[in-house]
Amino acid sequence: MSNLSLAHDRTASPAGTVDDAEPVSRLGLPDEAGLPAHVRALYDDFRAHYGFVPNWLSALAINPDTAYRLVEFYRHLFDPKNSHLTAADRELIAVVTSAANHCSYCVFNHTQALASALGDKVRAQRIAQGYGHVRLSDREQALAETVDLLTRSPTAVGEAEIERLRRLGLTDKAITEVFEISAFFSYANRLTIALNVVPDAQFFSA
Repeated sequence: MSNLSLAHDRTASPAGTVDDAEPVSRLGLPDEAGLPAHVRALYDDFRAHYGFVPNWLSALAINPDTAYRLVEFYRHLFDPKNSHLTAADRELIAVVTSAANHCSYCVFNHTQALASALGDKVRAQRIAQGYGHVRLSDREQALAETVDLLTRSPTAVGEAEIERLRRLGLTDKAITEVFEISAFFSYANRLTIALNVVPDAQFFSA
């Protein structure tokens, strides 16, 4: 998920473990050589672009098409050419949704991406720790509260939330995308949590 750059250097420790021998995933990691070509190509893309393969990708690749579907969906969803939202909007949604779902992996990952989008590492970290304690813009506040509600109590989202976003200038296409990004991260969060994917060492050294 974005920041797709965050990854685990598979040459640094035995397959399926981090440096302290803690399993990367409850289901272990697949033998990369045995993966289908289209999934090995994802590994190659990450290594070529960022220098390593993220734990979440390695963990999901235990079922290769799960990894492939998620990456392809994410790439289209976060492609600026396809989006009606800003990068900061998208990453705010990712962080708030992941925090509401208690997905530490995705919170770590997307806090760094939010920091890049905002140009403010400290503010991004404060939002990740609890957006209610941060002075947000009206747009940020509405986005955060809407996706928090959608994540925690989806049937509570209604016309009031939609009208609030419209008043702030979001089109109906953009509002749909807000819901879609939040829903995507709830999906990704649940996969990551169920597999108990260990955050990459790069989260702590960046």
